[in-house]
Amino acid sequence: RRTAGGKREDPLKPGFSTAHFIGGTVSTNKRADPFFLAERYEIQCDCELMAELLRFIYCGEMSFFEGQEGTHKANEILTQKMLAICFEAERFSVDALYEKLLAWFGTRSFYVVGELNFADAFYHLQHYEHRATEEHSRNVLVNTIATDMVATRDQFRAVTRDSRWCSLPVYFVEKILNYNHLPIGSETEILSLIERWNATADKDKSDIVRLLACFRPSEDSQMTMKNWLSLMGWVDETGNVVPIPGLEGLERIITGKATKGKKPRNCKSSNVDVRDYTKAMLENYHSDLQPEGNEDETDATFFHYRGSKVLAQGCSFNLGAGDRLLQADVLRDSGISRLRVALSEPASLLWNPEHEVFIGLSYGEGKYFGFLCSASAFSGIFSVRALASAAPAPSAAVHLTGSGNKMEFDLGLEIQLHRVDLVVSCELSCIFKNEYLTKERFQISHDTLVNGPGLRYQMVGTGLETSKVLVNLAWVSGGGPSNDKHVDYGPIGFVEGEY
Repeated sequence: RRTAGGKREDPLKPGFSTAHFIGGTVSTNKRADPFFLAERYEIQCDCELMAELLRFIYCGEMSFFEGQEGTHKANEILTQKMLAICFEAERFSVDALYEKLLAWFGTRSFYVVGELNFADAFYHLQHYEHRATEEHSRNVLVNTIATDMVATRDQFRAVTRDSRWCSLPVYFVEKILNYNHLPIGSETEILSLIERWNATADKDKSDIVRLLACFRPSEDSQMTMKNWLSLMGWVDETGNVVPIPGLEGLERIITGKATKGKKPRNCKSSNVDVRDYTKAMLENYHSDLQPEGNEDETDATFFHYRGSKVLAQGCSFNLGAGDRLLQADVLRDSGISRLRVALSEPASLLWNPEHEVFIGLSYGEGKYFGFLCSASAFSGIFSVRALASAAPAPSAAVHLTGSGNKMEFDLGLEIQLHRVDLVVSCELSCIFKNEYLTKERFQISHDTLVNGPGLRYQMVGTGLETSKVLVNLAWVSGGGPSNDKHVDYGPIGFVEGEY
């Protein structure tokens, strides 16, 4: 038989028949057409993924690896495809592809798909560990997530700042915090990460103690650890562990036996003097620049000032008379953040009514907005009053409960997009037990936010004299500089024409 074009028809093609329009179908042969059996042999999966899986099995390559950074939607689609084929590779035991995909997620994905998609991939992979079909593939997956995907500061920050951080199981957080090459500025950051993991205050004491065993104290951080435990009410004035159920093993952590032989981690260069580093960092912040090569070290850090002198940096401080705590990072972008604040006077059983602590935001010399915290006339009841630099007096008080010498609450900050009149509306909230006690609005100019001093958290004590207030700070969500790209849509203009 020949086709209409005069070419001989392939007798081996699917559906070929020797039937002829003259002789009909009598005594003819017809080959089966497998495409007509598609319903019977249909593959219940994504055909694109299956094709790429087969391509790698027979050719050793996969087109998804050639994906480059694109639009947000393209990056999101690429992330979902890479996750799906990773799960399929583990399911069908294509070990070479599975390991190559995990290596891509650990080293390349952050720079290809961006921070948000990388964080999504991290938490999807962590959730998938329970569905892994083989134990060795699960171990490789967990090791990649808990080490390679948090090996750089940018990746580590993307994971720990995500709101899903507090949903991770304790054993998984423990594996991350035990990583020997964890990119942290100092061991005190471990305490902040534990605070953020327990942001909803629903974790068992035994789980928190388990994570505290990841803290590797040094001479400088040992006191921070004791202050943190004192704020939690887990040690008394003499430093002994309070007999509370769930604190078993805490004594070994305090004495250092739990981390014996493990050196404190510090991702700063070992040959750089800390004082020089801090000085350079301050100079760069005053010019709103990050120090070269150390732009990620100052994440979630506060400076302790006495006059113009920097006494310390970190997240736990003893605030005295004339002292001031100032956030290192300048907030210049719209968004929502939440900061946990714990204030206590461990030297006395009850909070001194004369002592007040202002915590809020500064946006220039002598310009501030925030809350004034103090004790009320009743023991264990504390008052919070809104205070602004332009206001003649604080507002009416709202109240929260605490212990005799300690109060703890969250500050929520929302920076909205600027309006057409170049005014930026902000909202500062006081949150206690996940309930809003008060929401206060204030406004600043767009130029102040973007080109001027910006917004920074600051804390100042009043009436302290010789006493000190122990301040412990931890980011619950947000905080720090934004890594998002700024899109400039140009000025708003009008085109002349007929309307």
